[in-house]
Amino acid sequence: MKRLTQIRSETRPSRRYRGDTYWEKESPLKVTTDKVRVCYYPIAGKLQISAGWKNPHSEKVRYGRTVVLDASVIGSSPEAISLLETFLRHARA
Repeated sequence: MKRLTQIRSETRPSRRYRGDTYWEKESPLKVTTDKVRVCYYPIAGKLQISAGWKNPHSEKVRYGRTVVLDASVIGSSPEAISLLETFLRHARA
């Protein structure tokens, strides 16, 4: 008999990336602060944004919870481009 946790894990999609391992094939343009790390992979057309957090035991800043934006997907949506441009205008102000 299957346990409930086994059934749930079988019905949920994996949270792991299944595409091309672009981060192993090229070096990114990278900006790192104690709050965020942004990595741009121009050949792959990917932008990674990772949230930073301070480990309470070691006091080191760690990065996790990463979002990857794909230029080809974002570029196919004028609405998404407009929203990102609006965000960047406000970030510069």
